[in-house]
Amino acid sequence: MKLVVQRGALAAVAFAGALLSSAPAEAQGAGAKADVLVIHATDCDKPSVDPAIGEAPPLKYKCYRLVEKKQLALTKGQASATPLPNGRTFQLTLTDTTADKRFKVSAAISQPDNKGFMTLANITAEPNKQFHVGGFAHGGGVLVLAIRVSP
Repeated sequence: MKLVVQRGALAAVAFAGALLSSAPAEAQGAGAKADVLVIHATDCDKPSVDPAIGEAPPLKYKCYRLVEKKQLALTKGQASATPLPNGRTFQLTLTDTTADKRFKVSAAISQPDNKGFMTLANITAEPNKQFHVGGFAHGGGVLVLAIRVSP
């Protein structure tokens, strides 16, 4: 499995995998799509992982709770975005597909004043392999996005 990551100015975590859409709209069957889990990671007395998440992201937090689950359509060259519970917007752009059918995506988050986006990572994602981006402060912890891109 290959993964290419370039970090932006924001704290971000990028692991093995995929992407998102320009309005929180359901994928419409054509082209690629991204399944996105919005996870709230916190410290707590009794460690727990929401069963809907599956395996917890490899972070220092003890508790992981699923906040939202979305499926977003991806179109090459068009940004797909979704609002986050912390008031910011997450954006994923399908920039290309490779000859071996992997997806090149660019992940970004809106500026705190919502005037533009900051690039978090450029990722080459294998189909149906999950990757994470995160580190967005929220509710005494952070938001982590688990993303899986599929054709």
